[in-house]
Amino acid sequence: MSKIIDITDRNFEEEVLNSDIPTEVDFWAPWCGPCKMVIPIYEKLSEEYEGRFKFCMINVDENQQAATKYQIMSIPMQKFFIDGQKVDEILGAVPEPTIRTMVEGILKDYPTDERGRLKVLLTSWVEHNKQDSGKFRKWKEKVKDAEDDPIYDAVLQAAQDMEKANEKLSQLLIELQGKG
Repeated sequence: MSKIIDITDRNFEEEVLNSDIPTEVDFWAPWCGPCKMVIPIYEKLSEEYEGRFKFCMINVDENQQAATKYQIMSIPMQKFFIDGQKVDEILGAVPEPTIRTMVEGILKDYPTDERGRLKVLLTSWVEHNKQDSGKFRKWKEKVKDAEDDPIYDAVLQAAQDMEKANEKLSQLLIELQGKG
């Protein structure tokens, strides 16, 4: 039994953009031969990945608002969403291994389990803060009398505090990765 969800312009935001798991949207039309060719693949995958990945279909003839918003010029078009953002797409009728590889890659990059999501969030946080810390150090080297200005001093102190917090988060990330 297929687990594909038929969506419309009205429930697109709720089903796709507000989904708490990765979501694929198949933009299709009943008259489209290649669209019909990929439906059985998505039916199969919707059962296999139930609870970890959501598969949806939207008829572009009946739901032109979504088709226009996502610039659907050719179908079948599959767009993949995470946390309300489009992260990838596939144009055309492609074989199951191509679609499965896409789904597995998305699940690897955007895991749905609690620990996996925490790892992704911490990794992103730590990397961004490392980059920002480097920018602050370069800025400090170029600014004359940075320690003499109270606001500069406060900013630099806060940046040092963030570096310490980032070091702690880095250590916790290492521990988290060691546990699975």
